[in-house]
Formats: sequence, C-alpha cells, structure tokens
Amino acid sequence: MDSQIKRPPIINAPLPLTVFAVVLVVLHGLRVFAPQSFQIEVLYHGALFPERFWGWTDGQVMTPSGVPAYPGVLAALAPFVLSALLHGDWFHVILNAVFLIAIGKPVLEILTVLKGRYGAGVIATLFVLIFISQAGGGVVYLLLNNPTGAIAVGASGGLSGLMGAYFLMRDGAAARLRSRPFLTVTAIFIIANMIFAFVGPSLLGASIAWEVHVGGYIAGAVFGRLVIWDAVRKLDI
Repeated sequence: MDSQIKRPPIINAPLPLTVFAVVLVVLHGLRVFAPQSFQIEVLYHGALFPERFWGWTDGQVMTPSGVPAYPGVLAALAPFVLSALLHGDWFHVILNAVFLIAIGKPVLEILTVLKGRYGAGVIATLFVLIFISQAGGGVVYLLLNNPTGAIAVGASGGLSGLMGAYFLMRDGAAARLRSRPFLTVTAIFIIANMIFAFVGPSLLGASIAWEVHVGGYIAGAVFGRLVIWDAVRKLDI
C-alpha cells in the first residue's frame, strides 16, 4: 500500500466556520468565568431585552418594572448582533457551535458554486447571511414579545437562517420561496419549533426562543433567494 496516500481529516470543517465556532465557545468561557458583575453587564447590553427595547421606542427613560430603557439607537440595535455571541450555558453554546459547522458547510459550498470560486467574497456573504438572519430573528422575537418578555441570547437566529438559505438554495436556479418543496420543509421547521417551545423547559431545562428561530429562518431564506437571483442575473441562466 502506498504510504504516501493521505488520510482525510477527522473533522473536515471549513476554517472560517471552525474559527467562528471556537470564538463562540471561548467567549462563553470568558463570560462565565468572569466576575458576576461583568456577566450581568454583558447580558444587560448584549442580550435581546424586549422591555428595554420597547421602552426606548416609546421614549421612556425607565420601564414600568424599573429597568432603564436603552439610552439611544446604537444601544437598542447592538443586541441584534451581539446576542449571537452570548449563550445561556455550555450545552447551548456547544450545540450551536456544532450545528454551525454542520449546516454552515453545505451553505458555504453552495455559495462557492454560485460565486464561481472560494474566496473572501464567499466568506463575507456567509457571515452577512448569518448576522442578517440573527437580526431577523431578533425582530420577530421583539415583535411577538411586546411590551415585555424574557431576555434572549444565542446564535440560533443566524443558524436558523443558514437552514432557511440551504433549503432554498439547494434547488439552484429553480429556487423559489413559494415552491412546494421549500414550503413543505418550512412548515416542518415551524411545527418542530413550536413543539420544542412546549417541551423544551421540561426536556432541556430551558425555554426555546422559537420566535428567533422562525424569524432567522425566514430572513435566511429571503437572503438566499436574493443570492440566487443575483447569480442567475450575472450568469444569465
């Protein structure tokens, strides 16, 4: 047997996804091992906090429960991105890190085909997709938790967006938001999230922010449709 034959790596994950997954885990470790006052401060500024957000939109300085509203537009919008970098516990962050690589890899491969080659543009598009989906999930969460609701953290909105984009973009130039295959898998995704929303507290010991998942999924699918449209327009296919 030829000793020069290379064995495939045990973990065949793209570097950008691996780095981002590690960053999520490291950030969680830094937070949970930091002083409690710092942990509270990070959550206070980075988590999706419905009462503070809606208090800010109403021009309040202090919300009815005594929590300060966001002091300005930057503080109010920052959690739409920063919430992706915060997680509730080790199970939460590790699950999201694994899922990021699992679903992110096929999305990255599709983007590479659409762009013609792997490069900085593909990587940038992937992360724009993730954070737009995260923001989309945050918007739906806040809309359905008005004027109050539990704080929400985690990259689940961005990861759900990867799923939405994948299920749409895998059909290539024929991808349509209203196609029967995509609507079918979307219905399954929403139903599954509704079920987990009810069984999550007893099964996982934590509530499931299904609103973030659904909002992120939809935002990712729409973004994926735009990417497909742009590729078709440029290639004239």
